[in-house]
This record gives sequence, structure tokens and C-alpha cells, in this order.
Amino acid sequence: MIIHDRRQSHGAMLAGEVPLYYEVCGEGTPLVLIAGLGADGASWSGVIARLPKHYQTITIDNRGAGRSKIPEKPYTVAAMAEDVLRLLDHLKVPKAHILGHSLGGYVAQEFAIRYPERLDRLVLASTAAVSSARNNELFLKFYRELQEGTDPEAWLREWTPWLFAKSSLARETFIAALIKKGLRNRYKQQLPGFKGQIDAISAFDTRDRLNRVKARTLVLEGAEDVLILPEEAEALARELPGGIFQPVPGAAHNIHIEEREAFVKAVDAFLKAG
Repeated sequence: MIIHDRRQSHGAMLAGEVPLYYEVCGEGTPLVLIAGLGADGASWSGVIARLPKHYQTITIDNRGAGRSKIPEKPYTVAAMAEDVLRLLDHLKVPKAHILGHSLGGYVAQEFAIRYPERLDRLVLASTAAVSSARNNELFLKFYRELQEGTDPEAWLREWTPWLFAKSSLARETFIAALIKKGLRNRYKQQLPGFKGQIDAISAFDTRDRLNRVKARTLVLEGAEDVLILPEEAEALARELPGGIFQPVPGAAHNIHIEEREAFVKAVDAFLKAG
């Protein structure tokens, strides 16, 4: 598989009411990658490095995460979708493929519903049409722990059973490396940004609007995902007019980290299919 030349990548801030950090890599068919709760555009680096060269990848740090600013006022997933539109307008990209993971999948759904003329194909990974009450409570629990000053390393380790399959959890060097990377992240999410994204997630719901998605859509789901359950992702695919459900064996929530080769292969095959 052809590998991107990372030297072509450049990052910048998108000005506006909420300044947003973004990066563009390579030339070719535009592909926007939208990260999940707490993550930033850098979380896609392993995917971008494996994508064929004919994609121009565009990553954005969602508002409240990474190098993007944290709004002072509450915001919604719809506002995050508008951020993506604003970035495409700024880059003069008339139409793009969009790939969203988890919260990023929520943003991608809103984008597909609101701006269908700007979307080519849609890939939704580890996501659903609504955030479950259990997950909303879980995210608030993690927020309260941060408020109370929980040890950062212990906090990150507490996340791992929700994000990775049992086979990955058994690889201590793999988990330790991820935790170390998280602790060293210069742009790790701040507490107000985490709360803002959690509140946006809790208010998200596209169940009665999915019939407005016109794009052909691939729903990728880790077969061992315990955060957003396979049946939730499959239900999303069934409600999408052009939805295709594809489980990924051996992966849980973070498919793009656990099974990168399989993830990239599935995405590339879908995007270039006739």
C-alpha cells in the first residue's frame, strides 16, 4: 500500500468565533477525518500513514479538544458539523468524503443531514444514532473523577476496557505505550472542553432524521465494542437509506488503533467502489 509523505502535511488555525486547528496532508480526493470524545486530529496519524496516496486528508481538532479553542457557551454536535463546513469553505473544497469515529460519527451524521450537497461518501465508525443513557452517565462519571483530581494515569487506564478488545488489553506493552502517549500529549483535552463535548453528546439524536442522509454510508463496528454496542451500530446502518454494516473481528471501540490495516482496507475499498 502506498504511504503518504508526511512532509506534505501542514497545520493552521481557522479563525472565527471558535478558532479551530486543522491539518491537511497530501493531494487528491478530499477525505475529512473527525475524531471522537477527547481526541484530536493527531489520533488519525496511524490511519493517514496507511492510506493510499490518492487521498488528501483533512483533520480537525473538534471545538473543545486539541489545539482548538473551548467555547465559553454550551454547544451542540450540529455546531461541530458547522465547524467542518466552515473548514471546507475555507479550504475551497466543494465536496468531500467524511469519516467520523464515535463522537466524530455523530458530527458526520449531522453534516450528512444538514449539508448533503457537500458530501460524497460517508464512513461512520463505532457510532450510533443516539448516545445511550448508560454512556451519558459513564462520561459524567469520568468527568467527575477528573474534577476530583484522580491520578491521570489511573484515569486513562480506567478507560481502556471500554475502548479495546480483550486481546489488546492482554498486551500490557501496547496499553502502557498508549497511556504513556496520552500522558505526554501536549494538547490533551482540558476539563471544560471535556464537559462541553459530553453535554453535546447527551443532546445528540438523529433517529428521526436518518432518512435525510443521501450519501452511501459504511458503518464500521468493532465486533467486541462494549461502549457503543454492535447492535446499536447495526440499527444505525439499517435506518440509513444507503447504509452498509460491516463488523470488524478482533476489534472493540477503537478499531482504527487496534486493527488499522483492516480499517484502512475497508475504508479505501468502500470509497473507491463503483
